[in-house]
Amino acid sequence: MILPLSFTGFFENYDYALISIAAPVIYGGLGVTAARFAGAVAIIRLASLLAVPVLRLADRWGRRRMLLISLVVFTVSVGLTATAWSLVAFMAFQIPARIFLTTEGALASLVVAEEVRADRRGRAMSLLGFISQIGFGFAALLIPLVRHTALGWRLYYLLALAPLFVVGVLRRNIPETTAFDIAAAEDRVQEGWIPHIERRWWGRVLAAAAFFGLGGAVGTPAFFYAAALAQDTYGWTSLYTVIVITSGLATFIGFQVGGRGSDRLGRRPVMRIGGLLGFAGVMVMFTGGRWAYAPGWYLMAAGQACMTALALAYIAELVPTEIRATVTSFIVSCIVVGGSVGLAVSAALIPDHVDATTLMRLFAIAGVAGLVLTWVLPETVGRDVIAGYGDDPPISPTPAAG
Repeated sequence: MILPLSFTGFFENYDYALISIAAPVIYGGLGVTAARFAGAVAIIRLASLLAVPVLRLADRWGRRRMLLISLVVFTVSVGLTATAWSLVAFMAFQIPARIFLTTEGALASLVVAEEVRADRRGRAMSLLGFISQIGFGFAALLIPLVRHTALGWRLYYLLALAPLFVVGVLRRNIPETTAFDIAAAEDRVQEGWIPHIERRWWGRVLAAAAFFGLGGAVGTPAFFYAAALAQDTYGWTSLYTVIVITSGLATFIGFQVGGRGSDRLGRRPVMRIGGLLGFAGVMVMFTGGRWAYAPGWYLMAAGQACMTALALAYIAELVPTEIRATVTSFIVSCIVVGGSVGLAVSAALIPDHVDATTLMRLFAIAGVAGLVLTWVLPETVGRDVIAGYGDDPPISPTPAAG
């Protein structure tokens, strides 16, 4: 189950990488400045908010059907992006791609979360996340090659048509999740567009949305300006690709800490570890000069991987099955909004070149706020929310119905 879903995640990360680490190639090909492209990316990312009603359908119609639909629409939209003749056209094609990309990624993690034992959910998510993350390195590997082809940046998006071939595999091998089937059999599925969420769940949902939204506000501009620093300021192309690819070990360690580590130590302590790793990486990379770039990138990659693995497990543990996709879409949208706000603010304050001092101030503010929120968030490891119980019941050694 995890392998085909990881392949969809591969292209999800691949597409995200294109507008971060490969951004200089794209905005150079489109003939626009980095600041103008950053503003466009902020708008494209905001389109992910429209994934909320699409993901709501997964709580009404089931995970499997919406996963297949989102995969097809996303792939076609990404392929059309290769035909973009201007920044406006690029945005027009990327907006629907972003909507269903968000849907696809959320559903892939949700399927794994509902099919894996609660006490092993983190390590399953770390495996899913690590395989998916290879798409990031694949995009970096193409940077020096794409610059010397006639198609230029368009080749990136033509290669992204490959997920269409995965649809057939998924149709044959991915059933509906047991948790959703049980919820449907017990008549817990809510057919309305606006779900009923009990008052007891609202506090944890809003706190998680704020925490992961701050993560998006830091991570998105960090990777965007890290790419600009390497390729525009330092003039690295092949070396930058080598740095991104060799960060695979750091990424693997980060996923292990975020997944397996949070299964054992708890989600909240590992949230703090991931946040500190990421912030330390940003500090080293943007203030230490050329020789500090690679160590800083490795630390930042490890922190990002840690938070990604942890987030996929944590969000699935917050609420019962019948509202899980809807709540997931809300929190993912907050991450997207945070990233767009972070890009927009940084683009406004840093219009022409990478300003490390300004970036550090912005990231420090967000980091302190995130650290405070970790004391508000509930601990969910070792527990699984099952509708009908007054509190979260402890997990059993058998798979939970969820």
